[in-house]
Amino acid sequence: MPGPLEGIRVLDLSRLLPGPYCTMIMADLGAEVVKIEDPVQGDYIRWLPPYVDGLSAGFLALNRNKKSATLNLKADRGREIFLELIKTYDVVVEGFRPGVMDKLGVGYKAASAINPMIIYCSLTGYGQDGPYADRAGHDINYIGYAGALSMTGQRNGKPVLPGIQIGDMCGALSAMIGILAALHERDRSGCGQNVDVSLADAAFAMTPLLLAEIEAGEKQNRGETTLTGGNPCYDTYITSDGEYICIGAIEPKFFKKFCKIVGREDLEVYHHGTGKDRDYLESELSTMFKTRTRDEWLKLLEPADVCIGPVNTFEQSLNDPQLTARRMFFEVPTGKGGTTRQTGLPFKLSGFQPSSPAAPPEYGEHTAMVFAEAGIDTKQIEELRAAGVIK
Repeated sequence: MPGPLEGIRVLDLSRLLPGPYCTMIMADLGAEVVKIEDPVQGDYIRWLPPYVDGLSAGFLALNRNKKSATLNLKADRGREIFLELIKTYDVVVEGFRPGVMDKLGVGYKAASAINPMIIYCSLTGYGQDGPYADRAGHDINYIGYAGALSMTGQRNGKPVLPGIQIGDMCGALSAMIGILAALHERDRSGCGQNVDVSLADAAFAMTPLLLAEIEAGEKQNRGETTLTGGNPCYDTYITSDGEYICIGAIEPKFFKKFCKIVGREDLEVYHHGTGKDRDYLESELSTMFKTRTRDEWLKLLEPADVCIGPVNTFEQSLNDPQLTARRMFFEVPTGKGGTTRQTGLPFKLSGFQPSSPAAPPEYGEHTAMVFAEAGIDTKQIEELRAAGVIK
C-alpha cells in the first residue's frame, strides 16, 4: 500500500536525535529519505554505544527506511553535486547552527534559486534569529530556557530531569508539522519555503496551560500546580511491593467514585484542598496505598473508571497489552542478520498500514546509486573517492 508521502524526496543532513527522528517518520510514511553524511564520520550517533549486532542502538532506532550517501560539502565538487541533487528533491532537513549552510554555499537562498519549490527545514537549538541563535545547547538547556524544567520535581526540591528529551522530540514533531504545512502550501502556490524550527521554541510551545494560569494571576511553583503534584488526587504513590501507581482523579465524579471504592468517603471533602487539607489528603493516600501491592490496587480500581494506572518501568511498558494492540512496536532488521524492537508511529491512518521496515543504511551504502541520478558515473565516483569528496 503506497504511503501518504509516497513520491516526496528528502535530503537529510541532520544528526543525532531531532532531525533523524523527523525524517524517519517521513520515511515510515513512504517518503524517500537520503542521509547526506560527511565522509569523515557521518552522523555521530552511528558510533555511540550501546550496540546491537555491533551497530549503535541509537542509530538503529532513528534511521530505518533510509538511504545513506557520503558527501563533503566543504569541497567545491561536493557543493556542486548537492545543488544538482536539490533539483529533483522536495525537502532538505539540516541541523547546523545558523549561517553554516549559507557559508558552505548550500543554504536556503542557494537551494531555492535552483529549485524554487524546495522545502528547506532548518532545525536548531534556538532558531535562526534572536540573541541565543549562535549558542550551543542540549535538551536540558532548551527546556531550561523554556521554563519547562523548572516545573518538574517535588515541592521544595530541585528540578528533576524528565525521562525523555522533551525539547528534542517536540522539535522533531514540530519540524514534521512545519514541513507538511509547507508541502501543502506548495501544492497551492507552487513555491517552497524555509521552515525555521527552534528546539527551545518547541519546548515552550508545550506549556500553554502554564502560561494560561500565569495570565489568570496564579503563581507557578514547582510541584504545586494541579498537574505537577500540587493536588494529591493527581500524583504517584508507592505500594506495598515497592512499585508505584498513578492516579489522575481530578474531576469530582472520579474522585467521589474512588473514595467510595476504597472505603474512604470521608476524604471526598479534601479533593481540591490547599495547605493543611492538601497535606492531610496526601498523607492519608500515601498510607492507604502502602497497604496493598500495585497489582492488587489495579485489580480493584482499573474496572471502576477512576483514572488509575501503573507507573510502568520502560521494560514493563514493552509488554503492556494496550501498546501491543496499538502496534507501537516495530521489529526492524539490523542489517546484520538480527532484529531490534523500535517505537512505532504515534498515529494511525485508516488508509495506510506501514510496510515491513527496512534496516537502517550502512555508512555511505547508497552513494553511487544516489549520485547516478545526478549524472555521476562509476569512473567519476572513483575520482570523487580519491579526492576525499565521498567515502
